[in-house]
Amino acid sequence: MASLSAVIPCLNGLAILRRNLPAILDELRGCEVVVSDDGSIDGTLQEGPQLFPAVRFLSREGRPRGFCHAVNDGFRASVGESVLLLNNDVVPSPGAFAGMLEKLEGSPPEVWAVVPEVLREGLGDEGSMRFRFRRGLAFVSQAGPGTVYPSGACALFRRTAWEELGGLDSSFAPIYWEDADIGARAAARGWRVARAEGSRVLHEHAATTGHSLEAERLRERNRFIFMKIHYSGFHFAIRTASWMPAHLLLAALRGRFEFHLGLFDYLRWEARRAREGR
Repeated sequence: MASLSAVIPCLNGLAILRRNLPAILDELRGCEVVVSDDGSIDGTLQEGPQLFPAVRFLSREGRPRGFCHAVNDGFRASVGESVLLLNNDVVPSPGAFAGMLEKLEGSPPEVWAVVPEVLREGLGDEGSMRFRFRRGLAFVSQAGPGTVYPSGACALFRRTAWEELGGLDSSFAPIYWEDADIGARAAARGWRVARAEGSRVLHEHAATTGHSLEAERLRERNRFIFMKIHYSGFHFAIRTASWMPAHLLLAALRGRFEFHLGLFDYLRWEARRAREGR
């Protein structure tokens, strides 16, 4: 798999790398592996190269922080014609990456990315995630109508397509919804995501970021940024305005105040951009 590079963004994930990287390296023999550090303070950059000398640990000292920035810098630092984006909390089954590369290389040019089965305990397959607009909001789901996008946990990309798209949009920094966004931009060009049947990885979701109120609040803010970019036409705006009171009420009744806080954060984001003339 000499034409393949792997990019693994990492934030304070040394313990996770210790646990998961050996299996990853077994599946990526002969490939370039880049761990793109996002400002870790747990010794990742100091101990990582000693533990895994075959891996390139990318220091991003002085660079903007966030998943999107770490991924984009990792892609720029890598050299493979095909690039595997892989979270450090993902464990592959035997042959998973080889199967993904075989699928990508055997697909027509309009296939810009390949996803495996991304198995997450209790929530099924994240490799079938898709986005859609329903009841005035953007949603992601594992089934039903919508457009499939490449999972930020594990997906393989054609470098030429990634570079043409400009990588992940930093509007979503530090994290969440950036994978749906790049999928939406690719779909607008008529490109599609293919499935590598039989390739499986296990995703220990949020092993790095957790499930805090702050994380969920950020996820909601970025939902509205996604809508601003992809569903900002008059028709969508009317539907959003008509449904918003119901969404706000339902979120309050369910105690999901991260929805309200995320909307507030989005409005502040919009105000800041307006002040900056963007």
